[in-house]
Amino acid sequence: MRFVWLTALGGLAVVMVVFTPYMLRTVSAWEAVSWLVMLVAAFAGVAVFVRTELLLRRIKRAVDRDASGT
Repeated sequence: MRFVWLTALGGLAVVMVVFTPYMLRTVSAWEAVSWLVMLVAAFAGVAVFVRTELLLRRIKRAVDRDASGT
């Protein structure tokens, strides 16, 4: 399943690199790539925060379950 996600993200990245200069109407492709990198970094940062929150909730539920069982 992870391979499918990686393939989809790779294809999306290629499409975004090709079409971003036209969409953002930038002067150079490097400027478009820098915007793309910033957007990907912001998305990755949000994904890390969400994943961390979910992990902390799972740990808290496990601790609460163990404490109530004793």
